[in-house]
Amino acid sequence: MNESGKRKLELLRRRFGEWLAACNYAVRTREEYDRSVRDFVEWLGRETEIEGINEALPQHLHQYQMALCQGGAKEGDCILSVSTQAKRLAAIKTWFEWMAGEQLLAFNPASALQMPKVPRGLPRDVLTQEEARMLLESTPIEKARDVRDRAMLEVLYGSGIRREETLALTIYDADLMTGSLRIEMGKGRQTRIVPLTQSAIAALKLYLEEVRPQWASEAGGTVLFVSSRSGRALSDNDLLRIVRKAARRAGIKKRVTPHTLRHSCATHLLQEQADIRQIQKLLGHRKLSTTEIYTHVEIGDLQQVIARCHPREKVERGEDAGKSE
Repeated sequence: MNESGKRKLELLRRRFGEWLAACNYAVRTREEYDRSVRDFVEWLGRETEIEGINEALPQHLHQYQMALCQGGAKEGDCILSVSTQAKRLAAIKTWFEWMAGEQLLAFNPASALQMPKVPRGLPRDVLTQEEARMLLESTPIEKARDVRDRAMLEVLYGSGIRREETLALTIYDADLMTGSLRIEMGKGRQTRIVPLTQSAIAALKLYLEEVRPQWASEAGGTVLFVSSRSGRALSDNDLLRIVRKAARRAGIKKRVTPHTLRHSCATHLLQEQADIRQIQKLLGHRKLSTTEIYTHVEIGDLQQVIARCHPREKVERGEDAGKSE
C-alpha cells in the first residue's frame, strides 16, 4: 500500500473514532476499537497488495481472522483467546459498517464475516464471604487516602457496579439520604439506580465530608472519587492498584481485581437466596442468561450439600451401618 493509501486509512480511522464518541461509546471501548482498527490497517499494508480500503474483499477479512486465530496478525503477537479475537473482529466489523453507512464503500466486505463462538466461562477467583469481609475491614480509615479507598471498596462490593461505572460516578450520583446510587449511562448506555449498603453509606459520608473537599480540583469537576495528588478523576490503573493493595493487606492470595468484587457481590447474594432477577437488575445485565452464570458458581455449595445429605454419601461414611434391612 502506498503512502497516500495509508494516509487515507489513518484519516478514516480518526473519523471512526469521532463517530464512536458522538454515539456515546465508552472511552475504554473507543480505545479498544481504535487499537483493533489500527492493527488491522497495519496488517493490510503488510500482508496485502491493496491500495485502498475500497479494494478490501471478504477473503482479506477471512485471512485476517485466520491470522488472529493463529497468532500472526501482529508482529510479536501470541496466540489470542477466543474472546479477544471476537473483540478485535467486532471492532473491525463495526468500522466497515460505519464506512458502508457513510457511503465510503460500494459494499461491506465484513458483512459475511462469521464471528467466533465464545465459550462462556465461569467467573474465576471469586472471594468467599469471609475474604470479602477481610478485604474491606483490613483497609483502615485513619489516613485520608485510606478513607477514600475504603469508600471505593465498599461501593464496588456493596453494589456490584462495574469498574468504569465507579470511575464515572459524580457527587450527585450518590444519594446518602435515600441510600442509593445512580449509574448514568452504564454498559449499553443504560441508566439504573442501585441501593447502597449501610457500610457503603457510612464510608461515603466520611469520604465526602472529610477527604474529598481537601483534594478536589477544578479540573476534577464533580467526579466522586478523585486523586489525592492531582484532584482529578482516578484512572483504571489507580482503581486496580487500590483493590490489589487491599487484597495484599488482607493476606488474600487470589488474583483480585475490581471485577472480582462484582462477581463476589453477585455470588454472595445468590448464596443468601436473592432472586436471580433482582441480581440481574442490580448488575445491569440486559439478558438474564448473563446473570445465570452465577448459578454455576454455586456448584461448590451443591457438592457440600450432596456430601452431607445424599444417602449414597452416608453409606460411604458408614452412617447407615447397623440399620435393619
